[in-house]
Amino acid sequence: MTIDGEPGPWPSEFPVLGEKQVAKGLVVRSLSGEIEGRTTGGRRPCISIGCPGWFIGVKWETGQQMHICSQGWAYDPATESVRVTGGGEISARFVSPKPLGTPPSPKSEWPQRGDLGPSWKITRKPGGKS
Repeated sequence: MTIDGEPGPWPSEFPVLGEKQVAKGLVVRSLSGEIEGRTTGGRRPCISIGCPGWFIGVKWETGQQMHICSQGWAYDPATESVRVTGGGEISARFVSPKPLGTPPSPKSEWPQRGDLGPSWKITRKPGGKS
């Protein structure tokens, strides 16, 4: 949250389903674009002191689940997807000091996609159609 306790503006083109929700199953791409994730549906103000960003919940194909801050990701309305743009590969951790958040698990430890949970079972197409 910002110093005055209020988050900054929510990214205007990213649709919300409620005060604390976004769509589940939206594709999220890592910083390099090589790792895929899915939104889990949660959103909340970033908890880092002085950060005006917003967290969204993401379940990565690595099996890791985390909240990534909007100061380190961008939403593309044309593809209805999210891309990490700064910080760590999957953490989008943007605030100092380094390190830039949790790194991805080694590929040998990744679960099967079918075991990744409900947000991975949703197939979303641009325009909000499942």
